[in-house]
Amino acid sequence: MKEMEESSFAAAQPVLASDTFGWDKLQVSQWYSPQQAFTPSSESKYLIGIHCTAYYENYYTIHITPCNESLLCPWGRTSLYFLKIEITPAVLEEIARESGYLKEGHIQLDRKFHVKDSKLLQLGLWMLEELQNGGAKGKIYSDSLSNMLIIHLLQHYSSVIPQHSNRKTPANQEIFQVIQFMRERLEDEIQLTDLAGMANMSQSHFIRIFKQQTGYTPHNYLIRLRIERSKFLIRSGKIGLKEIASQVGFADQGHFTRLFKRETGLTPKLYANQSSSKPNHMIY
Repeated sequence: MKEMEESSFAAAQPVLASDTFGWDKLQVSQWYSPQQAFTPSSESKYLIGIHCTAYYENYYTIHITPCNESLLCPWGRTSLYFLKIEITPAVLEEIARESGYLKEGHIQLDRKFHVKDSKLLQLGLWMLEELQNGGAKGKIYSDSLSNMLIIHLLQHYSSVIPQHSNRKTPANQEIFQVIQFMRERLEDEIQLTDLAGMANMSQSHFIRIFKQQTGYTPHNYLIRLRIERSKFLIRSGKIGLKEIASQVGFADQGHFTRLFKRETGLTPKLYANQSSSKPNHMIY
């Protein structure tokens, strides 16, 4: 029985996953089959599935599933590989506004089944290649792929919902503003009450909506922002770890070290040693 449980658990794990490389704009994972990839989740994310059945141009299909909609896996053929790409509404809207696709209102991805899109496929294959190479080309490269993929989705598979629409939509703009506030004030002691007030929500409602939009609680998201900023400062090699801890808002170097290791699996010092022989890839 124990062996069967362990086998079942292993089968539900991805072959490769981008979260081990610190990709923060979207998550990419490779699976043996679509059925293994889609497990129940309370997180609100857009899901893009790329299913290839052979090393030929037309032996693939792509499905795009909006947030909180039912998942279907009508892929009948044996998988060569299956890629699952997950994008939070907050990231989608942030890039839509930055790239000029959204001026007001909200934006969402449309449900599309059996899509044949060679550009979307190619972007997915480049992401898979980077996973297979252990993230060797660095954060700038992975961010570029993420931006190109999301912009392509916005160009071809999105709809804008006017601000005055009666349709129930997530509070994307409020969460986007909160995240921008967090990014700009990483060194400050940010209070949950301030963030909830900025979003015009009660604290409990704000936490729930924030997690739906980003997949994280506000506290955990702030920690991830601070860790990503600290990685850039470490790689720059211009200031010491104690000053970095202060600049990104940690109480002290010990607190910084504990959380950095929890998020990355490495201490800041070991991360600095490993990064010293590599080019500075990431820009925050």
